[in-house]
Amino acid sequence: MSDEIDDLSFPNAVITRLMNEALDGSTTTISKEARTAMSRAALTFILYISTTANQYATNAKRKTVTVQDIFKALQTNQFDMLIEPLQQALKDYQEQIRKKTKKQQNQSESTVENNDEDDNNELEAE
Repeated sequence: MSDEIDDLSFPNAVITRLMNEALDGSTTTISKEARTAMSRAALTFILYISTTANQYATNAKRKTVTVQDIFKALQTNQFDMLIEPLQQALKDYQEQIRKKTKKQQNQSESTVENNDEDDNNELEAE
């Protein structure tokens, strides 16, 4: 397993962008070692919370880890301060997906209506 963990990493561009955003446009440069350390810390955190959440799913006799398992894992590991912002981010994400789906349905219905009108126009022309 340790070989697999050593092979895991985040793209450097993503880590750099996130760190720059966290520094709020500061003129500070970020060393390669700092990016590597941050990447490994984030990876370790994700693996730790994922493992705990997986234990909750397994105890509930489920093979799928749910959002609630993640929230329980965060709470169990004393990361309560992350739960509310993550719940808000999840809510925002679900709202974006809902809007996107609704927009796609409206476009699809509009296309079907236009096709029906074209078919009716063709029938009238005959």
